Amino acid sequence: MTLLFASVASAQYKERIDVVRILLDVRVTDWRGNPIGDLTTADFDVRIGGKRAEVESVEWVQDVGPPIDEPPGLQASEPPRESSRGRLFVVFVQTDFARETFRVSGQMNFIRYAEKMIEAFEPDDRVAVLQFDSHLKMRLDFTSNKGDVNEALRNTLSINNPPPPPVVPEPSLSSRLDKEDMRRAPDSETGLLVLGNALRNIPGPKTILLIGWGLGRLSNGRVVMPKNYERARRALDAARTSIFAIDVPDSSSHTLEVGLQQAAADTGGMYVKTAFFPGIAVDMMQRALTGHYEIELRRPDELEPGEYALDVRVKRRGANVFAPSSWRDKR
Repeated sequence: MTLLFASVASAQYKERIDVVRILLDVRVTDWRGNPIGDLTTADFDVRIGGKRAEVESVEWVQDVGPPIDEPPGLQASEPPRESSRGRLFVVFVQTDFARETFRVSGQMNFIRYAEKMIEAFEPDDRVAVLQFDSHLKMRLDFTSNKGDVNEALRNTLSINNPPPPPVVPEPSLSSRLDKEDMRRAPDSETGLLVLGNALRNIPGPKTILLIGWGLGRLSNGRVVMPKNYERARRALDAARTSIFAIDVPDSSSHTLEVGLQQAAADTGGMYVKTAFFPGIAVDMMQRALTGHYEIELRRPDELEPGEYALDVRVKRRGANVFAPSSWRDKR
């Protein structure tokens, strides 16, 4: 009887293999900053923790404007998919509470370029405006009214307590933000964490336009990111949100620009400096935001639960890839 039981148990046992698929939002531009929209699965090489991940599908999503011209002789298997709705942007403005001249003057000088950027957005795009000075504040919930957005941007020059924003149709950011967490956020990195948590249950990709003077802290001659930065990065990754960091201080270089560069690189966004050629910086961002790839990967089977470096490369000379720098296996 004992032998029969063991035999049955052995016969019923089957090895279980979990197949995990990963969705990435990736942007690719050429050396001039123009988006590349004709790549296929064969063009991407993706590694997670040094292990090659199988690229199962690649889809170009045309977010704005006319279709990107394809190279002569290339026939696309299907037309690029257009976004089913406008893009979602959160403008996150750092207003220096210490009122350092080079930070405040840089913010003031960039506002008019920011307004031009907003004016160039598509009619269906929706924009929310948040501000961090002593803590996180909301100036405006998601709206397509460009006049309201530009007024809110100008108001970020002031340090005050704005009134609650008007109620808006879904998706509403204000209804998802934890007001107590906003009030208690001691730094911009924690503010990004609060924002990332609020964005997690809004579907689709989102973009944070971080108009700011820096992230991190200077310690022993190097910039160190505070503990909540990693939590913020993970929350933004889960929310499919990238940071386009706009460095506005009136200075050719400054210490905390390193933190802005890291935040953009970690989330698959872009870093630009506006001290000398703000118009060129805005144009570069707008071109990069024309469209993106949705890439579906199969996780390498040999990976254990944990966090891994993510390396996305394109087999095309001169291509610049903007993708998250890590992936977390939560099994």
